[in-house]
Amino acid sequence: MNRIRAARQALGWTQNELADRAGISPRTIHAIEKGATCRQATKRCLLAALGVPWELRAEYFPIAQAVRRAPARVAEEAKSA
Repeated sequence: MNRIRAARQALGWTQNELADRAGISPRTIHAIEKGATCRQATKRCLLAALGVPWELRAEYFPIAQAVRRAPARVAEEAKSA
């Protein structure tokens, strides 16, 4: 389960209540709980509203892994195989 959703539910708040307390839109809360990325400022607002220290942000917002593209030559060889 999404940690933001779990923290919100533990407080007994709806998405709308969290949105009001964090100063962001309910639509943004919904998207984040579904796994969408967000800006650092949004993360700060959410964690502050939930009473979570900024130092624990990695537990609530996993760091996205960069995807490396294969060099064009390797990609062409894979197509022809």
